[in-house]
Amino acid sequence: MSYSLVLWAHVLVMGYWLGSELVINALTHYIARTTTLSGVERMRLWDFLLDVDQHVRNAMIMSVPLGFTLAAQLGLVPIEGAWMWALWIVSAIWFWFMWMVHWRRKSPSGPTWAKWDWRFRYPLITFFAGSGALSLATGWPYPTPWLAGKVLLFAGAMVCGIFVRYYIREAYRSALPAISAERATDKDNAEFQLLMVKGTWALVVLWVLLFTIGALGALKPS
Repeated sequence: MSYSLVLWAHVLVMGYWLGSELVINALTHYIARTTTLSGVERMRLWDFLLDVDQHVRNAMIMSVPLGFTLAAQLGLVPIEGAWMWALWIVSAIWFWFMWMVHWRRKSPSGPTWAKWDWRFRYPLITFFAGSGALSLATGWPYPTPWLAGKVLLFAGAMVCGIFVRYYIREAYRSALPAISAERATDKDNAEFQLLMVKGTWALVVLWVLLFTIGALGALKPS
């Protein structure tokens, strides 16, 4: 696959990621603040929001093999042949797992799938953060600071995603049960809005990180 084609796909995925985040954020605040929809309608729209949120996860996962493929084509990482195939296969398995977590979220096994999804992310964050920081300090395994910075910031983006999911989980524990049962009070709605505002701050940090990742990839500063 040519470098130009992979680069085009990588840029497209980054735009897909940012665009999805903006749509989700706008829809989240509409659901939290609306006073004209019933609880059932708000929950139906919330389920739709969770479907849209899958686009973010699609983009996050796809950016990993695309990014490392670009780095390999530039001779910056020693990944080729069977190892490159292995990277794409593992990424495909991650992609499948992410969708299974979503499809099974309302089934009896849903909490177990979600728990493993959380557990799976921590070693990935450790790997990206550790390898990026090590490279900035020693020049290995990523020989250029801009690539090491991109990998390190990607770990930060994953952390932001965990914070967003934490606030969503807190909403399920506090406000959403009352909203779905049509017995939400002003306190429930205020709690829901506050949690979504906190989640938005995590998103703002995520947007900054993604813009910075994009700038590093485009400018490739020494």
